[in-house]
Amino acid sequence: MGNMAHGATTVVEVRNVSKRYGASGRKRSEASVTQALDRVSFTVAEGEFVAIMGPSGSGKSTLLNCLATIDTPSSGQIVIGGRTVTDLRGRQLSDFRRDDLGFIFQDANLLDTLTAYENIALALTIQHVSAREIDGRVREAARVLGIEDVLDKRPFQMSGGQRQRVAAARATVTRPHLVLADEPTGALDSRSAAALLESLEALNARGATILMVTHDAVSASYCGRVIFIKDGRLFGELRRRGADRSAFRHRIVEVVASMSDEQGEGERDAAAHAAQSEGAVPHAR
Repeated sequence: MGNMAHGATTVVEVRNVSKRYGASGRKRSEASVTQALDRVSFTVAEGEFVAIMGPSGSGKSTLLNCLATIDTPSSGQIVIGGRTVTDLRGRQLSDFRRDDLGFIFQDANLLDTLTAYENIALALTIQHVSAREIDGRVREAARVLGIEDVLDKRPFQMSGGQRQRVAAARATVTRPHLVLADEPTGALDSRSAAALLESLEALNARGATILMVTHDAVSASYCGRVIFIKDGRLFGELRRRGADRSAFRHRIVEVVASMSDEQGEGERDAAAHAAQSEGAVPHAR
């Protein structure tokens, strides 16, 4: 499927999402309130492979946590697969995480006592999929990700790159609406990182919708679109539109550089805006 054309089904809709840390009220100063996200809105279509980039403290991890339902926005809505996840609670939320989201973390988070096969199969067992179907789906995922030769190995017997590809198989074998990847290449050498990213490309080509947080322009260049976030706000986006990876990487690097050039001014603007949004009066100097 790759990067979908116009008219594709919307899988993710982020509507005016803000996140503030530090309770407002009780005469708290604006200094005690951090505006991590400030009215962020965007959509992701079915079959897209999208990167979210931004400098440290930009809000990209907060955004990922809100999408993953690990954190809750202070205001705004997040809709994934047609469900308003910001309204889900309890069992509904647990079922949503199990059935509709796949996760790939910086460290693979595999269960040490299980083989690769068992780690991948566990996600399907929890969904009460039949043993015959589990076997077919695990082996198909392993084939796509190039990990057929490690299915009988435990995590300590695998390389870091192999563990991450097993994690990618586990994240996608349930056919979730959305796969969230948090710096998935962060602990890998360049060769293992390239193998993982090529695996994610292959999964995306087979229809997986992937949203990846990364600080790395090389990793982002594998995506069809890059969303840039700075000071909790959307800074802009780039679309690959058929460009080769090297050319796309250069465009990404240019945007990242322009974000850094404006960093000081942007931080002052964001602080002022956060103070206004909380109804606080900036300290006199």
